[in-house]
Amino acid sequence: MGHRFRVAICLACTSLFLASCGTVNPHYDPAKSHHSPEGFRNPDGAHNPGFARFLYWQWHRLWDEETPQHPERVGRVAVDPRRWAQPEPGWRVAWIGHATMLVQVHGVNILTDPIFSERASPLSWYGPKRVAPPALPIADLPPIDAVVISHNHYDHLDEATVRTLAGQAGGPPVFVVPLGLERWFAALGIDSVRPLDWWQGTDIVRGDVRVRIDLVPARHWSRRTPWDTNAVLWGGYAIAGAGAQAYFAGDTGYGDGTLFREIGRRYGGFDLAMIPVGCYEPRWFMAYQHVDPGEAVRIHADVGARYSMGMHWGAFRMCDEPVDAPLDDLPAARDKAGLPRDDFELWAVGERRRLVPGKGFVRERD
Repeated sequence: MGHRFRVAICLACTSLFLASCGTVNPHYDPAKSHHSPEGFRNPDGAHNPGFARFLYWQWHRLWDEETPQHPERVGRVAVDPRRWAQPEPGWRVAWIGHATMLVQVHGVNILTDPIFSERASPLSWYGPKRVAPPALPIADLPPIDAVVISHNHYDHLDEATVRTLAGQAGGPPVFVVPLGLERWFAALGIDSVRPLDWWQGTDIVRGDVRVRIDLVPARHWSRRTPWDTNAVLWGGYAIAGAGAQAYFAGDTGYGDGTLFREIGRRYGGFDLAMIPVGCYEPRWFMAYQHVDPGEAVRIHADVGARYSMGMHWGAFRMCDEPVDAPLDDLPAARDKAGLPRDDFELWAVGERRRLVPGKGFVRERD
């Protein structure tokens, strides 16, 4: 795509932004520090870097030499969808790509931030495009019982994917979402939605299996259009059932780490933490909203994770670092912190692991 066309896109976005209008938060509770009359906020005062700084970043990207990409370095394993569809006891977790994880708890299937589209964008012809496909087609997923959405950015909330999941055979899954996002689903005619505030939770029940899903804080922001900045809450999730629990961080910055230490204190640690490790450059723009691998290692310690895996990388080129950069930067950060290699790893796309008591999450060979 030519430079002039990209500049035109930026200018058009600026016009839309200047035409923006405010929002009103129907969930506003003045007793909660992350609520505001207009929407939601980070309790530490951190806020979106702003559209002017975004345009400044994008303008310089027009003229900078593009960083070489090596998506072939992102590992990939073959998937047998029939095996994934078989209900099995205990925990199994698979990385489908980006922030999309399949969490299987004693036969209950939970999908995180699903995106199966070619672009993370409202437009089919512009925006971050996949450099690596998901582990399997969406049609090959097992029946999904619940979908958790961390926030409404396009690489975490994909309309085409949501519509497909809502139309799955046997009925739609339960969509567990942060406060305010239920209105977006209602506009699509989807009513199997459970909105949550931070520290609230809901139970997903299948037969005699009960899985608890709680929304926990994250340091981020939300926007779907130029006029709805922070109108919808954001967060991560604590998922518990069958004698174990996991933490899915969604998208988050680090700040001083207070919120992660509080998560660790409340839940007493996790058997698995799924922590973002990609889209972190340039730091002057991304530090508020996306952790880098060094901060991801600190989250691992703060939440009391016994084992962590890195997600939110390897699928889309959205930031300035190469899509394969976490393959180098996470081991360096892990070594600097003195963390054993086996405590925080990167998986191959399609890799599935099962929880073995006393051994943690071990690789499965499909």
